[in-house]
Amino acid sequence: MAGFFKKKTVDDVIKEQTKELRGTQRQITRDRSSLEKQEKQLEMEIKKMAKTGNKEACTILAKQLVQLRRQKNRSYAVGSKVTSMSSQTKLMNSQMKMAGAMATTTKVRVDRWAASFHRGV
Repeated sequence: MAGFFKKKTVDDVIKEQTKELRGTQRQITRDRSSLEKQEKQLEMEIKKMAKTGNKEACTILAKQLVQLRRQKNRSYAVGSKVTSMSSQTKLMNSQMKMAGAMATTTKVRVDRWAASFHRGV
């Protein structure tokens, strides 16, 4: 029961966020690959319709192709933002650990100085 009420440490939170960001990145990659497959299929259908001379179907499919490419570009933008968030999280974690180490070092130095000061008095 005590595990349920235990407060999460910063490292635990960072691990969870990193895990979620990696999962999101994988999902974006999967979506992007399916969009690329759809794009290839649309291109083949456009070529097929162009051979038969069906201009109306070609224009409709071309519009769909343009929308699909826009969606693919948006997925690249989202992927780069997720990567950026992951990098920022790692940077903040390392800076926080460095600040903690510096605080510990400063405290040790002050304690040593105070001890040597009191011995000298």
